[in-house]
Amino acid sequence: MSRRNEGGVIRIDEAYSKRCVLDRLGVSQRFWDKMLDEGLPYTNVGHTRWVTGEAIMNYLKKFAQTKQVQAQ
Repeated sequence: MSRRNEGGVIRIDEAYSKRCVLDRLGVSQRFWDKMLDEGLPYTNVGHTRWVTGEAIMNYLKKFAQTKQVQAQ
């Protein structure tokens, strides 16, 4: 990545290597494995797994949570 660190930025029209996803989302190898186990689609290119930004965003939307406010 020759550009400045773009932590947290995921574009739906780009592809990201596993290392880039871990860095940009700030997640661990364990969370990456969880994402794959839960259906995140990937493509192997050589020895590297790649995912599309669209797939990452769809994954995040699928597992998004909202805070439940309890009535008092």
